[in-house]
Amino acid sequence: MRPIAVFDTLLRDGCQSADINFSVHDKIELVKAMDDFGIDYIELGWPGASRKEMEAFNEIQKASLRHSKIVAFGSTRRISIKAEEDQNLQAIVESRAPVACIFGKTWKEHIQKQLNATPEQNLKAISDSIRFLKGKGIQVFYDLEHFFDGFKHDREYALACIREAAGAGAEYAVLCDTNGGTLLDEVHATLKAVKNFLEEENISIDLGVHFHNDCGLGVANSLIAASEGASMIQGTLNGFGERTGNADLSQIIPNLVLKMGFQLPSIDLGKLTQLCNLVYMLANQKPETRKPFVGKNAFSHKGGIHVDAITKGASYEHINPALVGNQRDIILSDLSGKANIIEVLKKFGIKADKKDPGVEAMLHAVEDLEARGYDIGTVPAEQFLLKEKFFGASPSPLVITQWTIISGKENQEYSECSLKGAFKGNPVEGNAKVAGGPVDAIFQAIKNILKDVPCSAQVSLINYKVVIAHDRGAESSVRVFIEFKDDREEWGAVGVSANILEASLEAIQKGMGYFLAKHPPL
Repeated sequence: MRPIAVFDTLLRDGCQSADINFSVHDKIELVKAMDDFGIDYIELGWPGASRKEMEAFNEIQKASLRHSKIVAFGSTRRISIKAEEDQNLQAIVESRAPVACIFGKTWKEHIQKQLNATPEQNLKAISDSIRFLKGKGIQVFYDLEHFFDGFKHDREYALACIREAAGAGAEYAVLCDTNGGTLLDEVHATLKAVKNFLEEENISIDLGVHFHNDCGLGVANSLIAASEGASMIQGTLNGFGERTGNADLSQIIPNLVLKMGFQLPSIDLGKLTQLCNLVYMLANQKPETRKPFVGKNAFSHKGGIHVDAITKGASYEHINPALVGNQRDIILSDLSGKANIIEVLKKFGIKADKKDPGVEAMLHAVEDLEARGYDIGTVPAEQFLLKEKFFGASPSPLVITQWTIISGKENQEYSECSLKGAFKGNPVEGNAKVAGGPVDAIFQAIKNILKDVPCSAQVSLINYKVVIAHDRGAESSVRVFIEFKDDREEWGAVGVSANILEASLEAIQKGMGYFLAKHPPL
């Protein structure tokens, strides 16, 4: 089967989801994870939209990517000006992205009503914009906005837009279902018509597709388009996007590879579940447990007949879950739980069997944490700390037994934190007052306790996320996820409580506990 290019627009189109807002740090972390997974093209954002968007492009220049190409998004030039005068196109050049994906109008209704322009003026804007960017040494992909609606309204004009983009040097013509209302048979017929048009007119340009999910058909439409000759699929991991979302790459990719036999040579499919869970975490969204391939329940079994069959070697799974980095879960099965613990311990070089009391104790701890909403499966530092607790040489040297946190405003915001506890068995106190929020005060108070520990001053807090763990109205508990870094690595830790300050304290204490375990104090 021929290869397919995978284009992820999570960090641009996915951010148009009403409840998602990635920081620059989030974007860089996700780019690195997508590159490690093997995504071909990563649309980092719209550099002309804001200073924050351009900052992400500046930051990514510092990264050494193995495979992925960074893409800058934008639009064709404004109708009334030249391409070289258009600030949006200039911002794409300034972003230093090697690839640009620009969109333009295809549906005459939008050309007339939104641009107040003629169809001919729109065609000229398409070719001028592509030629301008090509002249700057940038690869150009052209997104034909509302292509499927425009094709139904005026087939000849929609095809003329492809001809214009190809003539100007675009490498891909990306057919967009911007409203998300196109049905399966329409995709099939339209792709065949476009292919016939390209062959008849001897036009050389590759085809891509970009589907939204307003009819719940984003994935299905993408797979049909691939079978009809599209060589690029655009979408977002976990299907995030405006309105009901975009075509979900976490479903498209494994279907293309495992079910349809397409070549995605750079993709490391075994990292898919881990990547999708990272996206949920940094998007501050609860994972969809029933999501195909990567959901926590995608390969879980509870029914007695199913479980009995599986233990006897029969299958109730359409693929081996390990192919997508997921795992089988036998609900309420003690043996299955212990097997999972043993697999985690293997990662740390620890050999254990199901009879080991430490395995059972660690299993009970994990079950308790999961029941309370910790969701530690994607947090390596949490697994490390559990390993240390049940199989390490010594417990964490830092214990906090009392805390007082005050936050208020006197001309400016301030926060104070007082801690009492023990460090290496000796009583300690830590205090801090900061011109900021309570989380920073907690962090500084703990760092004051550890002031004599070598390199502890180099640890910084770089990310903070809060999400509801258990929704019980005013008595809801929250899950706090905090990321740290020093000059050697980055790591994260989790705290859960009905009190957001206590959850934050727990996450910071565990984060610093991880640092101490990796770099034991003398």
